[in-house]
Amino acid sequence: MTKTQRRARMCLFALFVLTLGFIWWNSLQSGLESSNLSGSFGAFLERLLGFPIDSFLLRKLAHFSEYGLLGAEAAAAERLTPGRGAFGALSGRNLLETPLLGLLAAVIDETLQLFSEGRAAAVPDVWIDTAGFCTGFFGLLLLLFLCRSVFRRKRGTHA
Repeated sequence: MTKTQRRARMCLFALFVLTLGFIWWNSLQSGLESSNLSGSFGAFLERLLGFPIDSFLLRKLAHFSEYGLLGAEAAAAERLTPGRGAFGALSGRNLLETPLLGLLAAVIDETLQLFSEGRAAAVPDVWIDTAGFCTGFFGLLLLLFLCRSVFRRKRGTHA
């Protein structure tokens, strides 16, 4: 691995940790604080889009989106060290093991909510989070693969 790749990997790891910290910080907010934050963001989106947004749907999309971002960050790190997992020893050597980080993060996320006033853990949220992570992870890997294929085709190489 080159020095530039190591730096990029370190930056991606830091971004992954910051994103995960943001997600878990939100889970530690009380039910009232979480509801107020969702309400404010929902009002902003309603003004932006010009139509009302269901708060339940907004919360589920937020779960899916934040974990989608986390999955994309893990995929970018995986791309820098193919076959070694997103963060080396943390996720093993199998590409399919990296999404287990997303599942683990989601389980911890929901567990944290057990310690927040007015919040509760929900198994469906674990699945929504995990689906978001996998969508971001495999979606970015697919996008990178397609871009690489197009770039090679334009250059006239097939290897």
